[in-house]
Amino acid sequence: MFIAHGPISYVLNEVIQKKEINTLSNQEQLLVMLLSILFGIFPDIDLAILSMTNIPSFNHHLIFTHSILYFVVLWLLLILILKILKRVLRKEKRDILSDKLVNVIQISFLIGTLSHLSADILFNHSRILFPLQTQISILGGVLKPNYFASYLLSPIFATELVAVSIFLYFIVKKYLKDIKVVKYSIVGFIFLTSIFLIFSIYMNLNTYNKQNHFENGYKISDSDYDQILDRYDPDTNGNGIYNIYEVDKEKIASFVESISLNRYMVTTQKDIKYSFGAFNSYRLISQAYFEQNLAIEPILKEYTKTKYNIQKYIVNISYPTTLYEYISEIGTFESEDIDGYRGSIFFVLRENTLINMGIVLDNNSFGTVLEDDERLITHTIEEIQEEYPNTELKVVSIP
Repeated sequence: MFIAHGPISYVLNEVIQKKEINTLSNQEQLLVMLLSILFGIFPDIDLAILSMTNIPSFNHHLIFTHSILYFVVLWLLLILILKILKRVLRKEKRDILSDKLVNVIQISFLIGTLSHLSADILFNHSRILFPLQTQISILGGVLKPNYFASYLLSPIFATELVAVSIFLYFIVKKYLKDIKVVKYSIVGFIFLTSIFLIFSIYMNLNTYNKQNHFENGYKISDSDYDQILDRYDPDTNGNGIYNIYEVDKEKIASFVESISLNRYMVTTQKDIKYSFGAFNSYRLISQAYFEQNLAIEPILKEYTKTKYNIQKYIVNISYPTTLYEYISEIGTFESEDIDGYRGSIFFVLRENTLINMGIVLDNNSFGTVLEDDERLITHTIEEIQEEYPNTELKVVSIP
C-alpha cells in the first residue's frame, strides 16, 4: 500500500479510542489526528534507512524494521521517553502533556504501526514475525498482482481508495460544517470506490495473475542479488546470458497447456480487459517465460534503446513487433516442419508483416489468442489459417 496507511491508522484510532479522544481539548484532538496519521506512515521510514545501505528498498517488508517486535520495542521506548519528559519538564510546562493526552498518544502509536503492518500483509508478503523467516500474506495467495496490469487497477489500490474515502468521511463529519453537498459527495465517493473494489476483484479473479516468485515458500524479488527486481532484469540468473536463451521449452508448453482451459480472460484489443491484464498472444508468451523467472520485457527494452540510440529511462515499445524484430535477428525460422518445436515461439506472417504469434504445443495444437476468443484456449493450425487466410506460420529456433 502507498496512500492508505495514514488514513487507516486515523480511522482505527478514532473508532478504538473514541471515548478517550472526545475528552481531550480541540487542540489536543487535532494533535492526535496528525500523530495518528504519522504513526500509520511511520513504518515505511525504513525505506529511507535502506537508501543508505546496499539493501534494495523493495525488500523493506522482509527486514527487522518491518516487524511487530521492532514496533513493540519502539512503543515501550515511547512510553519511557514520555515518562522522562514528564519528569524533566518544568512544572508549568507539564500540563502540555496531560496524562490523558499521553495515554492516547501511546495507544495511537501502537494502533498506527500495527495497522500498517496488518495492512501490509493483506496483499503483500511480509516478515512481521521476525526473527522467524515466515512470510505472511492474507489475500496475497488469492488476489495476486497481475504482471501486466497497472497498480492503479489492482484490488490493492481499490482497497486504498475505499480506505481514503472512509477517512475523508470521518474528517468531514468531525471537523467541517454540515454542508450537504460535501457530505453527499463523500458518500458518493465511498460508493464509487466500493464498486471499483468489487469490479477490480472480479477482474482479478478472471485473469491470470502472477507477478511474484517463491523459493522454498519465500518470496524472491532479486534472485541474483544485483539490486534489480527480477521482472526488470534481462539476466535474472546473473550469469551473463539473456533470459530468452535459458528457457525450458517443455515447461513453456506445459504451462500454456495448463492455463488454456477456457478460464482466463483474453483480448485482441486495447480495451478494459487488456487494461486489467487479460492475455493477448504476446502476453501469453511473456507470462510463459516469466513463469520461469525469465522476463523478456527488459531484453526488448534494452534492444530498442540500443538499436535506436534512445537515451531515456522511459521507452514506449510495441512489444509484439519488437519481439518479432529481435527474434528475427537472433533466431532462425522453420515453416515446413514444426515437429520437435514444442514450447517454441511461432509467428503468423503475411508478406513478412506480423499478424499474430503464440507458442507451439504439438503438431496441431497452439497457444494463441484469436479475434473471437473470450477465454484462453488452444487452437489448431486450421483454426489459425481460417482466421488469417493467405498467411504462413513460422516457428522460431533460438540457438
